[in-house]
Amino acid sequence: MYTGSRLIELLELQHQRRSQSGLFKKDTFTIQWRAKVGSFPHPDVETIVSAGEPCGAWRPTQGRPEDKRNVNENWQLFRVLPLNGYIPGASIRGIVRAWAKQRPDILPRMYELLGYQNNDTIRAGKIEFLDAWPDEPTKLTLDIVNPQQEFQVYHQGQGTPLSLYTLGDGKDYIPVTVAIRGIPGRATDAEVSEVWGWVQQALSLYGVGSRTASGYGTLKFSDPLKPTPDPDCTVKQFDFSLYSQGSAGPNMQTMELRPSHWRGWLRSWILRFLLGVMSQQDAKKTVDELLGTLEPQTRKGCLRLQMLKGKIWGDYSTDQPRFYAWKGKLQISAPKDILNTIILPIIRFAVMVGGVGRGWRRPLHIFHMNNGHAAARGTLLTLTHKLRNKNTQEWETKPYALPLDAATWTKAYQDWLAAVQSQWSDRVTADNHNINAEVFSPNTCAIYAVPGPDSEPIERREMLWNYANDAEATRGDGMYLIYQKDAPQNYKRNPEIGGNAGGGNASCSWASIKRVNIHNKEEETDCQEIVCLFMGGQTPNSNHVRSRFLRDLGKMSGAVHLFGVQPPTNP
Repeated sequence: MYTGSRLIELLELQHQRRSQSGLFKKDTFTIQWRAKVGSFPHPDVETIVSAGEPCGAWRPTQGRPEDKRNVNENWQLFRVLPLNGYIPGASIRGIVRAWAKQRPDILPRMYELLGYQNNDTIRAGKIEFLDAWPDEPTKLTLDIVNPQQEFQVYHQGQGTPLSLYTLGDGKDYIPVTVAIRGIPGRATDAEVSEVWGWVQQALSLYGVGSRTASGYGTLKFSDPLKPTPDPDCTVKQFDFSLYSQGSAGPNMQTMELRPSHWRGWLRSWILRFLLGVMSQQDAKKTVDELLGTLEPQTRKGCLRLQMLKGKIWGDYSTDQPRFYAWKGKLQISAPKDILNTIILPIIRFAVMVGGVGRGWRRPLHIFHMNNGHAAARGTLLTLTHKLRNKNTQEWETKPYALPLDAATWTKAYQDWLAAVQSQWSDRVTADNHNINAEVFSPNTCAIYAVPGPDSEPIERREMLWNYANDAEATRGDGMYLIYQKDAPQNYKRNPEIGGNAGGGNASCSWASIKRVNIHNKEEETDCQEIVCLFMGGQTPNSNHVRSRFLRDLGKMSGAVHLFGVQPPTNP
C-alpha cells in the first residue's frame, strides 16, 4: 500500500478539526522533467530526493561511483530502482532559504520565521516543511550525463556517459503534494501564508534536486504563477522548433530531447567564443563561473536554463527515413548584463551555424550508409522570440537570427567583444588564439553562405520528406562539398575536416553546416547553407585539408563570405 501523501492528509484533517486550517497550506506542484537524486561526490548539497546507490560502497579514491558500471550495463540491470522517490521537507526548506538569501528585504523575516543557527545560538523556526510525495508511487529511473566538451571543442577523445538516477523518466509529468504548517501557538495564519508565498516563488523559480541550472527538477505550480527572477537577473524566453535525426538519453533506441542537450550546446559555444579572446585557462575559468562546475571544486554558475515541452514532442515522420520533431520553450536566466551582452549574442551566432543535440553539425538531410540503407541525418533548429512593434505596440514573433550580410555579423561580434573586454578586462588578450581546437573568432574560423538545396527538403506540417527518393535534393552546395571523398577533395569521413561518426573511433567534423530558408539570388535556390569552418590551428594559405576546404568554399558559385578568415587572393 502506498502511503506517500497520507501524513499530509491526516495532518490537514487534524488542523481542520482543531479549527486551525489557517496554519496549514498545501497544493500540487508538477515536476516537468526529471529531478536528480543525490549522489557522490556532493551528497550534502545534492541529496534532494531519497535514493540508494546501485553501485556499492562509495570509494572516492577509486573514482566516482557512476564510473563503476557503464550506462548500457545499468540499462540492462538497473534501469529502474526499487525505491519510490520523494522530495524531503528539509530540501524544500533549504530551497526557500536559498531563495530568501538572494533578497535582502526578506532575509531578516526569513530568519525570524524559519529559524537559524549562529555558532552556539540556535533559534527555532515557526514553520514546518513536510515531505512532498508524488500522487502515485514513482520509482527512480536511470539517466545519464555525457560530458562532450573535450570531444566537441578540442577534438580529443570521447566523453564517457555517466549514470545517475532521477525522480521521473523524462516523459511523464509527476504531480507532488507540497505542504507546510505553522506550529500551533507560535505561528499565525498570516505568517503561514507569507511563507507559503515564498514556497511558491522559490520552487517555481529554482525547481528541486541538483543540476536544476541544467534544467533538471523544473516545477510548475497548479495556479498561474510567474516567478520573479533573482535580483539583477533577467529571463529570456525562446520558442524553439527542432527537426532532427533524433537525440537519445540512457537508451539509445529511445529518442528524447533533454535539457542537458541545450546545456551542452550552450556551454560548448560559450567556450568556443571565449577561446578566441582568452587563454585556455581563463576561458575555462570563465565558463565555470558562468555555468558552474563540479570538479575539482564545486562552483555554482550564474546561468540557468529550463526547457518546457510543447504539444509536438518526439513526433516522427510518417515516411522513411524517419526524422523527429520537438517544439517547446527554452528559458535562459542570468544577470542582466551577462545575459544581454555576452550570452544572447553567442546564441544568435550559434543558431545560425548549427543545430542542437545529435547531428547538430549538419542540416537535416538524407544519407545513405555503406549498406545502402537511407537514414536521416542532421538537425533543423529555429528559435523565435517576442518583440514589441514600436509603431503598434503589439507583440510580434520574430526569428532569433542574423541576416546574411557580413557587416551585421562583424558588428555583432565586435559588440560582443567589447562587452567581454568590459566584463573581464584582465583576461582578454590579443595573442594568437588559433589553437588546435574549435575557436570562434575573425581569425580562427570562416563562415560562408552557399546556395542550395533548391527548396525545403521536408514538409514540416505533414512531417514528410519532399524528396524521399532523392537524397541529393535534400542537400545544398555545402553538404555536396563536405561529402566529397576522392582526392584532392578527400573531405568525407576525414577526421581533419568531415569527421567520422562510425567505426568505433569517432571524430567530430571541423565544419558545421546549417540550412536556412533564404533565397539565393545568384543561383536561384530557395534555401542556402551556412558553413562554419573552424581552422583549428591551420592558416588559409597552408596545404592542410581544412585550408583546401576553405579555398573550395571561397570559389563556390553564389557563395557569400559572412565572417572570419578568407582564402588568399593569390594562392
